Amino acid sequence: MMTATSHANDTANDTANDTANDTASNAAPATAQASGAASATAQAESLTPDARQWWRRSQRWFWIALLVLLVALVSIATFGGMAVNSNRFLDPTSPSPSGAQALVTVLDEQGIEFTHAENSAELDAALAADGSKTLVVEDPFYALQEDDWAALLDVGADRIVVLSASFPSMTLTEQVAQPEGNFEVKLDADGGVINESMPDRFEAGSCSAPLAVNAPAITNLGGREFMPVGDAVGCYQVRDGFALIIGEATPGGPEIAVLGALSNLTNESITLDANAAMALNLLGTNDQVVWYTPSPSDYTDGGPTFGDYIPQWLMPVLLLIYLAGFATILWRGRRFGPLVTERLPVTVPANETLEGRARLYDASNARLRALDSIRVGTISRLADLTGVGPGASTEEVIAATAGLAGVPREHAHRVLLSGEPQTDRDLVDLANAAAELERRVRATTGRPKRKRKARESSATQPSASTGASASTVPGASTPATTNAQDATTETATTHTNDTQPDDSGNSGERA
Repeated sequence: MMTATSHANDTANDTANDTANDTASNAAPATAQASGAASATAQAESLTPDARQWWRRSQRWFWIALLVLLVALVSIATFGGMAVNSNRFLDPTSPSPSGAQALVTVLDEQGIEFTHAENSAELDAALAADGSKTLVVEDPFYALQEDDWAALLDVGADRIVVLSASFPSMTLTEQVAQPEGNFEVKLDADGGVINESMPDRFEAGSCSAPLAVNAPAITNLGGREFMPVGDAVGCYQVRDGFALIIGEATPGGPEIAVLGALSNLTNESITLDANAAMALNLLGTNDQVVWYTPSPSDYTDGGPTFGDYIPQWLMPVLLLIYLAGFATILWRGRRFGPLVTERLPVTVPANETLEGRARLYDASNARLRALDSIRVGTISRLADLTGVGPGASTEEVIAATAGLAGVPREHAHRVLLSGEPQTDRDLVDLANAAAELERRVRATTGRPKRKRKARESSATQPSASTGASASTVPGASTPATTNAQDATTETATTHTNDTQPDDSGNSGERA
């Protein structure tokens, strides 16, 4: 009775324990799933970047944008101010060396009113003021035609100073001066002789006072010379002609001054010799100076434009062609989304890379470079086989290798470090000797070279001895015959490679 009761109790206890274990085992996955869901939720929530994460991700672009902004500001500060100041020759508003702002400043200090007119409207407004006037005409853009030059005689100026030698300007100056040619300086900027017969400066000569008294000589900076016509007077004789001609085109009309030494008025030359005095006496004899720089808008007859040569019926066709071309650009230039990178569809086998590299070494006769590639791999493996570690020096690896391989240290040093192949035969011998050293160390340490893992496809082929696949043998990953063959090969290799190196240091057996 007691036995039956005990047995019943034991059965009840076992049933209860099994039920508790099943419940616990069923609860464990649920708990794991709940914890996994919680961690996934936390991870999903952590993906939302906060201010620190946003700054860490975006600070590189911020610094790049700041650098671009600084470069732009420096460029504007450096080149923007230069762009405001014109470098045009004889620009009265330019402080550059080729400008004429210094002359304008001196005229203003002398109490002479200065006006810069850049079109015909401004010219008319400036000449309408009261007082005596000196009109300075420069035509850098060749905007004035013959009729425009002739019309300047009637604008009401007391003196007209011509700073242009264009062909249309002769309409105004032909009654005073005739071109004689160009003259050049005696020396260039580096001191080299250009024309030994030219003087360094020109004397005023027979020029009337006060010009001859205040500016007795000006610098020879090159320019044009003219011959006086009629009652005109020449100043600063060059050769047969003069650098300055002063006279009247018509009796009772304005005084005409034709200046050929234009470079003497620039900022860099105005202080040389009596250039400043000549400029002040030429331009500063009246109450006002009107400097006229005509713009291309002052053309009276610009001639036919490009559109005049196009027939009217062709314009709609050209417009249609432009629209079609623009539509083609939008059509063919569209993008379907952001560009993505893809892996190459093929991989280059290692043996092809190895063969190609060997061909390059062979083509360039780089025997030592090829041997070094073999030595680096051999020394790395020997450091692991000998136990000295990857951080050991080459000399330590060579010493340990010589001891384990049973060869002189000089032989190991020559094979692994100092030997230089002079011929292809030397390269093959040193490579075989390095393989022999590695084989001896492996044999001594009992660590044979690992075989490459067989391909998955070959593992399922039937064995030659059993007629069954390797997967049918429990606990075996390769056929038994393969293990036997590997063992036989290893034994044969061990007995074959026991040859000691000869006196020359080369091993008797090549790998």
